[in-house]
Amino acid sequence: MENSKKIYGNKRHYAVGMEANGSKIKSINYPADTKPKYAHWECPSRNCKHMFITLEDGRTIRDDELILKKEWDALQKAEKFISEISGGVA
Repeated sequence: MENSKKIYGNKRHYAVGMEANGSKIKSINYPADTKPKYAHWECPSRNCKHMFITLEDGRTIRDDELILKKEWDALQKAEKFISEISGGVA
């Protein structure tokens, strides 16, 4: 499954506590090398293409690698089906 997206297109919504990649989202962070979008604002908004997501199982992934629960369940079901019809070879 391809999970590519453009910076301003195909927006996906995710939040702390949502299930993703077989775990739960623990935190969402800006990359360390980013700066505030507007220096004169108190707003935390930044110019960055990707966010870093920490999962409860300890993994840290980029938001474009995120597979939300519905997609994850569909992948697991497909993998199980393929394994069953191939006799466990796949």
